Amino acid sequence: MTPRPHFRISVRALAEFCLDEGDLVSSFRASPSALEGRETHQLTQARRTPGYRPEQAVSLDWQHPDFDLTLSGRIDGAWGDGIEEIKTLRISPEELPDSARALNQRQAQLYAALWALPRPEQAQWTVRLCYVHSQTQQEWHEDEHWTREALLDRLTGHLARYDHWLQQLHEHRQSRDRALARARFPFDQMRAAQRSMAETVYKAQALQRNALIEAPTGTGKTLAALFPSLKALGEGHHQGVYYLTMKNTGQPLVLDSIRALNLDTSDLITLNLQAKERLCLSPSTPCDGSVCPYARGYFDKRQRLRPALLEQGIWDQATLTSLGEEHQICPYYLSQDWAVWADLVVGDVNYLYDTTAVQPYLLREVDNQVAVLIDESHNLIDRGRAMFSAAFSGRSLAALNDAAPANVKAALKPVRRALQRCLNDQNGLSERRPEALVLALRTWLQASARLLREAPFWEPGPAWEALIFEAGRFARIDELAQPEDFCWRYQGSESRAIDDKRIEVLCLNPSRLLTQKHDLVNSVTGFSATLTPWPYSLAMTGLANAVPLTLPSPFQPRQFRVTLITDVSTRYRDRAGLKDAVLPLVRQFRRQTRGNALVFFSSYQQMAGVFEAFADDPTVMAPTRDATLLERLALLDRLRNEQGLMVMAPLGGVLGEGIDLPGDALTGVMVVGPGLPQVNELNNRIRHALDRQGQPGFDFAYRYPGLHKVLQAAGRCVRTETDEGDIWLLDDRFAEYYRNGWLPPHWQVVMRRREEVLEVTPD
Repeated sequence: MTPRPHFRISVRALAEFCLDEGDLVSSFRASPSALEGRETHQLTQARRTPGYRPEQAVSLDWQHPDFDLTLSGRIDGAWGDGIEEIKTLRISPEELPDSARALNQRQAQLYAALWALPRPEQAQWTVRLCYVHSQTQQEWHEDEHWTREALLDRLTGHLARYDHWLQQLHEHRQSRDRALARARFPFDQMRAAQRSMAETVYKAQALQRNALIEAPTGTGKTLAALFPSLKALGEGHHQGVYYLTMKNTGQPLVLDSIRALNLDTSDLITLNLQAKERLCLSPSTPCDGSVCPYARGYFDKRQRLRPALLEQGIWDQATLTSLGEEHQICPYYLSQDWAVWADLVVGDVNYLYDTTAVQPYLLREVDNQVAVLIDESHNLIDRGRAMFSAAFSGRSLAALNDAAPANVKAALKPVRRALQRCLNDQNGLSERRPEALVLALRTWLQASARLLREAPFWEPGPAWEALIFEAGRFARIDELAQPEDFCWRYQGSESRAIDDKRIEVLCLNPSRLLTQKHDLVNSVTGFSATLTPWPYSLAMTGLANAVPLTLPSPFQPRQFRVTLITDVSTRYRDRAGLKDAVLPLVRQFRRQTRGNALVFFSSYQQMAGVFEAFADDPTVMAPTRDATLLERLALLDRLRNEQGLMVMAPLGGVLGEGIDLPGDALTGVMVVGPGLPQVNELNNRIRHALDRQGQPGFDFAYRYPGLHKVLQAAGRCVRTETDEGDIWLLDDRFAEYYRNGWLPPHWQVVMRRREEVLEVTPD
């Protein structure tokens, strides 16, 4: 028997769900950090008189014929005939947008109703909204006086509106579950490795466990992850699925896989989250209802459009944009609000893992228990470092200062002085925080709303938005940073130009923060073709408790002719003779490659030395660092349609991962060097930080990241059951990698000396 559905929602989320007034003002940044909020609440509560009861838990169970609903929350403070909701600010309440004030009032009223419900003897209630400045501790009280009956009517009205939506959602999910139960795998049969992966994904999600799966090229990873996740969804193991990618190019394949299931239009609601710049319908204005028509009246429009979510099977860029244009509503923010109700969300990994991501908060507030799939999860380590790092630059200050009115320029001066003061004290990498800059940024963010009100005829442009975002992100990341996992970089201390001045907060080990993100959802399954060695991937992705699985390749060893050339050194100390050692091997490799070849180098400098020998050959190409997307697409098109081409590229670049060149489009890959990251002060700090945490620092900072780049590049060769290809790895260290078992077990490997390879006469 199917268990009776039980929904949960927080008081704040219910108030936000029912909000139907005010404009969207996304550039508003009045909220202090979480730490400031907690400290301010405690200080405020400590100032109250005897009889004040802080942190009072409240809840209410609501029954519908088809499901149950629990509303819960925690009142900041209560006394005999009143309750208090405390809101921490860095500005005065008058600077709050109307929509934020309305949301706070609704939340306080709902708390008061829940507190009054079991107290029928008290007919009159005081509902206090207390705003507290986080730095000065100044308080502003906004008291409302309600009868108990009116409060209960208010509560019932909100619950009835939510109940109506849940009934629609419940009916959709019942229909969805029946459709998913009928769904069949879209191909005649599953490959053995594909079935093994699907079983592991399903079991992990059913048991609310995490899994990390190494699935070689050709496994069919997308469907092997997606199909069992949807089956588990239909059986009630979770309420939604998030399929996260490292690159946008992987998302159309997921949508195509959904279409291949041949479900009816509204059986499965799939939402493809897009970057803001791809969905914005008014890029020249800030996201503010006073200047952007798509932000004006946003919450009322959102309320009216919510049922439309359930009428469309796939919400992609085209359908979201069309809806936004038709109803004059921001499609970017609407898609963010809708995602928690979708059955399947497809998007970049940052929508769930970045510190600015709203999805984890929204999911938690409605108790939406989701399963997460992370494609190409070996990249989660570098993406994690990037998501948990931030920079503040003088260039952003200068860009806004050039176009700002006098009051904004005056407010920017303390930020500029603080930036210079920090740079006077530090240069290069440091373990010292830029405390003066962080304080100045918080003060400026506090004043930002007032500055706009003082300049009513100035229209803030992209420079204002950019500085608001940069300042807020820097302050937020700095608060998260712990010295064992972070360092700071100070640049431009000796320069007089403001554009050269820059301070960064840099994440060295993202695993702690990634684990915190993983813990917000039911289950996380990461998968990639390159996860070996397991101790590295399990530790650094934050999935140390995950179930690891290595799948066999669906291809035969005879399809791979792998040669390790073990008497060539690409080390920095041997760079002088590298070109002479490598160039004849590149020529030999090209002669014996019947289709097209890719040659990867560990650095642009290595590549340039060899490429100049082919400068007059139009069939040998090397994309530049600043190659445009169109130029890269044109190069791939040539590889797919011409023969006898050779392309040189750096390891870790766009050609080394995520491209598919089956058949004669690519029949040979040569990799020069083990791809170790550049030895520099930052990478050494990563190494030493990991050493201090009990990990093999050199391996985790240098050897294994390079190995993954090599294996990803080699994986461009042999993409189907009928492909055959040559893979040459040039460096004596590859012999050690082979002995350690770090190279794919399905490779047919031979080790040769350089002269042996050059003596071979091509067929």
